[in-house]
Amino acid sequence: MNQQNKDALTIRDLTLYYGASRAVYDVNFVLKPLELGCLLGPSGCGKSTLLRAIAGFQPLTSGEIWLDGNLLTGPSVSVSAERRGVGMMFQDIALFPHLTVDQNIGFGLEDWPESKAEQRIHELLDLIGLHNLGSRYPHQLSGGQQQRVALARSMAPKPKLLLLDEPFSGLDTEMRGRLASEVRAILKSDGICSLLVTHDQREAFDFADRIAVMSDGCIRQFDTPFNLYHEPKSPFVAHFVGPGEMVDAKVSDPRSVLSPLGILTNDTDLGFETGSDVKIFLRPDDLVHDDDSSYTAILVEKHFRGAHHLYQVRLDNGVVLGCFAPSHHDHKIGERIGVSLDIEHLVVFPQ
Repeated sequence: MNQQNKDALTIRDLTLYYGASRAVYDVNFVLKPLELGCLLGPSGCGKSTLLRAIAGFQPLTSGEIWLDGNLLTGPSVSVSAERRGVGMMFQDIALFPHLTVDQNIGFGLEDWPESKAEQRIHELLDLIGLHNLGSRYPHQLSGGQQQRVALARSMAPKPKLLLLDEPFSGLDTEMRGRLASEVRAILKSDGICSLLVTHDQREAFDFADRIAVMSDGCIRQFDTPFNLYHEPKSPFVAHFVGPGEMVDAKVSDPRSVLSPLGILTNDTDLGFETGSDVKIFLRPDDLVHDDDSSYTAILVEKHFRGAHHLYQVRLDNGVVLGCFAPSHHDHKIGERIGVSLDIEHLVVFPQ
């Protein structure tokens, strides 16, 4: 079967067992050239196992893996890991302490002509913003600088695909988000297709063009960060990519539901029969504090977030929802405040 050249990485019907235990099953997705993808999910969902299979470290039970139009793994094909043209950056960055930054980056370029290797090293040093630190040793760098050197080392041979296995997991939350954005820019600049594994939603959103949300060994939705957040296809995806609550409602017409907050109308057909009992999924950014609203709720909890408060408010029917409010609206616990919906697309699931 011929693979379309426009696809960088294609996974078809991939299933993998450990003995009698099914680790990954029925996985299908495609990455385009220069696209940055992500496998996002909780611990034990199979994302790292899938990454290892793509790298060639783990044999498949069934399915196919294609890279740049070449079959790497299939019913009668299994290209060895070192011949796949796939780079990998692990959780443990493992820089060589006795080698300089220059030497660490150039470690995988032994077979390159010396002049081209030096050119590539200097090119990457500029790309990662460490052009004046090539003679330093790893212990003389900050944690973030070490991460960028490890990235440059994995990029140096210009792999067709770069796999990143939770490379930022040892860093604090703020640095993880910043580095994910920096790495995205670096990979885009160098034109390398990449696939990141993480359990951190913010990190995934900062890094990827498209994200595969996984649970129990399979992909639940493969989509853009925007669509995963605003148009999740299942309750699992809805909850995993960001906070929110399920609220009981009833379909009043093909585009509307009757909810505790009144009639809510969608811009397209909801796909449910009139009169059906459903659940709508509301995020804190769907419900806003509004002093002029006639609908009120009781403030039961609040968290200061700098530019805004995250309130928890209890509706008259007892449902508790998250609600954003500007930080200068500092209401007291137990106070009744006005709230209103700011929502463009209803997320509706069957009861």
